[in-house]
Amino acid sequence: MPTILGFAALFLLATDALNMDLSLLPGVSAKNILIYFIAVVLALRLVVSRGSIMAAGQMQGAFIIQIGYAIVTWLVAALLIQYPYYDLVASGIKLKTGLIDHYIFFLVFLFGVQTVDDGLKVIKGLLYGALLANIITILDAAGIISLGFRIREDGRTQGAIGESNQYAAFIILFLPATIAAAVAAHGFRRLFWFGATLIGCMTLVMTASRGGFVGLAMMCAVGAYLYRHLISYGRISGWVFGSLILLVLVISFSQYGNLLAERMIGTSGSIDASTASSGRSDIWADAIAVMFAHPITFITGFGWDAYAHMPFQFSPHNHYLALWFNLGLVGLFFGSYLLFSAIGRARRASLLAAPPLRGQLIAFVLGTVGVATAVFFVDLHKPWFYFWMYGGVVMRMVLCAEENPAIEAATPRVKRPTVRRDPYGWAHSGTRP
Repeated sequence: MPTILGFAALFLLATDALNMDLSLLPGVSAKNILIYFIAVVLALRLVVSRGSIMAAGQMQGAFIIQIGYAIVTWLVAALLIQYPYYDLVASGIKLKTGLIDHYIFFLVFLFGVQTVDDGLKVIKGLLYGALLANIITILDAAGIISLGFRIREDGRTQGAIGESNQYAAFIILFLPATIAAAVAAHGFRRLFWFGATLIGCMTLVMTASRGGFVGLAMMCAVGAYLYRHLISYGRISGWVFGSLILLVLVISFSQYGNLLAERMIGTSGSIDASTASSGRSDIWADAIAVMFAHPITFITGFGWDAYAHMPFQFSPHNHYLALWFNLGLVGLFFGSYLLFSAIGRARRASLLAAPPLRGQLIAFVLGTVGVATAVFFVDLHKPWFYFWMYGGVVMRMVLCAEENPAIEAATPRVKRPTVRRDPYGWAHSGTRP
């Protein structure tokens, strides 16, 4: 099963990277059917083996409550309130793809993995897929291949995900895991994964997403604090200095240097909040003003997918505001809980686990911190599927670490002989040298 899941993750990412449309019906595609088929197989296996379905029970509970409340508000909005142009079927399809499918993807990768080695195999599949997406994005932007990836009017690449800010969030999610794979590898494989890290950084620069870079900065700052007892600052400073030099050289000789400098220094340095936030502060103010006009919605929300049917010009550009506006406090609390409880559980397990499991748990913590920060500035669509696939795998690895803190992946290690020493510090060999 882990091999199947690894190939499934690679396949799903490859179809997006190659810009392949596998839609069969509204809300149904070949990618969904593949995951549903695996879900049915896993469900039958659980029934036959009488296995427990309560793994990561608190997170499953948060999913179920959020989905249940969304279904209730969807029916109320469509049948009782009847917002103008609110379509019961279309919004129901969005509910399926925007919440229910996330839960199914999470469950498939949670129950499809049983051991740490299984989890590492599946994560490698995700990382290979992310690397493929990044390479194809660079080749398309360079004109070597043409897959129809769009370039924004301001010169920013949309990438394999189809939107610059979403693609930046996708990159920073898997960037720490790529670094962890490099650290755990040796020889050529280490060079391969460090090369994959460099390619990821290059594509992040190509997106010129300020939300992505803010997420990256928050990820580094929070990681430095949470794991300060594990950090060798001398070694880290050398890597950071070398990476900065390499990044400056790449930016200096690429067409994205001026674009990145303009967005990071020029626009962000403006004293006007609307300009500095690319209009996001105005979008947020308009949404909150509508909620103030109907104060009960601060508690209940307007209903599932209600924001899309109101006369707003732009999307919320904020995951948390979208949850609050549509699903009220229930959506905001449980939607946020899913992110931050995953961070908390993975961090606690990372303090118990042994390498290389510890490295991948730390990577998940850092990547999720980055995404949780980035979604304050952007609405995610495609990347959530990959996040919950990744999250399901890591939650299984967390359970393995909690059950057996000393567990390590089954990698061959050379055992060093234990040297006994006498009270004076001499190696014990019968005679003193």
